[in-house]
Amino acid sequence: MPDLLTAPLTTAPALRRMAQRAIGAALLALGLAAQAGAQAEDIVTRHFDATAFADVREALAEAIAEQGIAQPVVSHFADMLDRTAADLGHPRGLYAQAEILTFCSAGVAARLAVEAREHIALCPLSIAVYAPADGRPGAVIAYRPPRLDSAGGEAARALLRRIVARSAALLGLE
Repeated sequence: MPDLLTAPLTTAPALRRMAQRAIGAALLALGLAAQAGAQAEDIVTRHFDATAFADVREALAEAIAEQGIAQPVVSHFADMLDRTAADLGHPRGLYAQAEILTFCSAGVAARLAVEAREHIALCPLSIAVYAPADGRPGAVIAYRPPRLDSAGGEAARALLRRIVARSAALLGLE
């Protein structure tokens, strides 16, 4: 493979695309390996069997805002997987819809950082919402609470529980 610095300009874009695909494949493999290593009890889910994805997603965003947290960053997870399916060899349509909302509570982040500076890696927190691809109605909220035995870890877990509980309440499903 030619060196990107000495390759003719006409081949540099192709090499860059190849490198980007290789990096994408490596990141997907790392993510799948990390997910496979996580125990099922590490992931908390709440099923909303008769509720539309858009309604659950809106309730989740509102519940985050009600905690005084800035608007979350949204990762369009299903779109990303569909977009990379051909290049990475996984099937399209793993989800009908899927997004990951990431956010940070200054209070929880400060508590975690006071406990140990490396706890910076626990922020931002994230909660996923997805609709299954099998055509069944409904959506699922899923999150992985930090496994940290401390006041900061409990504050983060409590925040995640409150957000999910408030999402359900906003949908009339306490």
